[in-house]
Amino acid sequence: MTLIPGPMNVEPQSLEALIAEFAGLPGIGQKTARRLAYHMLTRSKADVERFSNNMLNAAEKVHPCPKCHGFTDQEVCPICASRVGAKSICVVEKSSDIVPFERSGIYKGLYFVLGGVISPLDGIGPEHLHLPELVERIKTEGIEELVLALGSSPEADSTALMIDRMLAGVNVKRTRLARGIPMGSDLEFVDEVTMLRAFEGRVSL
Repeated sequence: MTLIPGPMNVEPQSLEALIAEFAGLPGIGQKTARRLAYHMLTRSKADVERFSNNMLNAAEKVHPCPKCHGFTDQEVCPICASRVGAKSICVVEKSSDIVPFERSGIYKGLYFVLGGVISPLDGIGPEHLHLPELVERIKTEGIEELVLALGSSPEADSTALMIDRMLAGVNVKRTRLARGIPMGSDLEFVDEVTMLRAFEGRVSL
């Protein structure tokens, strides 16, 4: 009986390792990871070195702003530094969610990055978020309006409810984006027109 050999792995281990790195990124499947890895091998050594240096540079210099937790390479992010005294604060899940607001120019207040939303299935509880810092900032900075921009998922709804409870007795107007944003959508991928309508149509909690 003749044994038929199984399929051989024709990709070098170093290439497999590169594919695995790309596959570990959010939203990147195995096929896309392989395509990206093979594409990198077609680039010149100078291009690859620049790519690598940019990643290292960002990892070394970019850090959370001590006031809002948005990413910055300065001591305090430009938004916090230039909008001192603003009386509204927009709460988002992650730093990249700030981008569509600033890109559209629809909002001129402060931001606060919560660091996620409450998700028991993912092991994320209230203690993993920057909730106490948010409440303290609202109290000490005289914030008049809190805009919740946490998306439209059930986890975002639970987080909004938790924030509302923590602010019981605090004199601050609480609003959230209108339901123009599709259920489960990431704010960073929402187009500017949808974001504008959701923001202008925000409703009170």
